[in-house]
Parts: sequence; C-alpha cells; structure tokens
Amino acid sequence: MKALSYKQPWAYLVAAGIKPIENRTWKLPEKYKGQRVLIHACGSQGKKFKINLTDEQMLAAFGTISDQAINKNFEFGAIIGSVEMVDCVINHLSIWAERHSPPFKPFNWVLANPILFPEPIPAKGKQSFWDYPNILAEPEEKDGELFCHCQLPVKEENQVRSMGNYFECRYCGGRWYK
Repeated sequence: MKALSYKQPWAYLVAAGIKPIENRTWKLPEKYKGQRVLIHACGSQGKKFKINLTDEQMLAAFGTISDQAINKNFEFGAIIGSVEMVDCVINHLSIWAERHSPPFKPFNWVLANPILFPEPIPAKGKQSFWDYPNILAEPEEKDGELFCHCQLPVKEENQVRSMGNYFECRYCGGRWYK
C-alpha cells in the first residue's frame, strides 16, 4: 500500500480529518486519485514544531495540537492513519489551501475519509509516495486471532464492516472477500 510521510503535527491533523488539504509543488498523479494512502509521521521528534498558521487555521487546530503536545500523544516514526486522495486543484477554498502566487504554483490535494489508527504501526518513512510492504495481501490468522491488512488485530466488531460480498477494514481500507 502507498504511504506519504508528514512532519508532526501535520500528520496528526491529516489523519484526524482536521486538515483536508495537502499542499505540494507537484500535481497529484492521476493513478492515486480515489486511492487510500497511509499517513506516516516522520521520526524527527527532537526538533521543535515550526508552525505558521493563519488565524482560521489556528482556531481549527490549536486545541488538538495543544492537547496532543501536552499529553505527549504525537507519534513519530510510525504510520498513524490513512486517507483517500480524491482530487488535485489550484486555489481550493479551504482554509488549509495555499493559493497561487507566481512563480510558485501550489497544488491542493483534496483528502477525504480520514482514518486515525487506534495503534501506530512503527515504520521508517521516505520522500514522495512510497510502498509500505508490510500491509498484508490478505488478512492472516495468528494464534487464533485475525489480523487485518494493516496488521492490526481485528478485536472490535466495528473495525470491519460488511460490504455485500466483501469485508472492509475501517482503519486501513483493506478489503477481503467472503
């Protein structure tokens, strides 16, 4: 499954659904539109956060950032969630979208259906899109316990939803057929 690495607190804000726009200098490749991508929090925990927020962004995110920082809940060096990449536009109306100003032309990737995993999955990140090879092709049973594609144990009934002829993990979006 593909993954993208983010510095904190951005990784948490994306996985929690607070920041539904990703700004990049390059266009989202068409092959990723509609795809679920894992959100990886970079391992650079020794550095202080450098956050430049507008007043609107501060109102939307300050409580979450403060709470996570005070309680030391930010994960580093781990996959913390997933999100669907749904579109790529310029000058999106979201408070999180960077606007076009020559010569810089930011692309606003529109994100949807975020999932914040209940447990982080330790992983070393990379730049751009990268493959996380530890997502299982099919769920596995180990010691009588079912493990999903994301290698999280399926413990809660609401973690997996029935979608007709297949099941879908609410955390990673992985599917398997009945």
